[in-house]
Amino acid sequence: MNRQITSYFCVFAILIFALFSCEKAKKESDSQASDSTATSMAAPAGTSNTWIDSTEAQNLTNTWVDEQDKGELTNTWAEDAFATELSTSSSANSWVDEDGETIYKKTEVPPDFVGGKEALYKYINENIKYPEDVQQGNVYVAFVVTKEGGIRDARIVKGINENCDKEALRLINNMPKWDPGMDKGKIVSSVYGLPIIFRL
Repeated sequence: MNRQITSYFCVFAILIFALFSCEKAKKESDSQASDSTATSMAAPAGTSNTWIDSTEAQNLTNTWVDEQDKGELTNTWAEDAFATELSTSSSANSWVDEDGETIYKKTEVPPDFVGGKEALYKYINENIKYPEDVQQGNVYVAFVVTKEGGIRDARIVKGINENCDKEALRLINNMPKWDPGMDKGKIVSSVYGLPIIFRL
């Protein structure tokens, strides 16, 4: 009887040891995978994983123009990106798209990223991926914030190079829902724009 209890105890001890070893191996494997992911998402040589300085977050508006771009852009660059659509409209401040939706160039209350500038800065900082051929500069992206808060019709107003421009569009198109703009007390679809700033 004692021998049987001893045998059971030995089997139990072996099972506990095996379980502990498997758990330890899994943790080491997860840690290596995490390190590998961090390495694969690392910024190219000569750049940093951090985006712009948080003090620059205030520049994330549809009217900001960097000093170096002022010869080419005015502070109405986001609205100007939709000049073709506006040219077909009888209104100076809106047009009706092919789905019958009225899009406003300017609203009394502009659309806003949910959580404000701080949340917008956090979203971009956590999601931006510098391409291998990154160059310092600004990609100005204009888009429509729908009355449901979605992003559509994103377009480059002024870019840097193909891959930086693609990354800026990816960031904008993958944004979570915004608080839409309002005009005359009504929630409406409207134009907005953001500079995606690449710093080396």
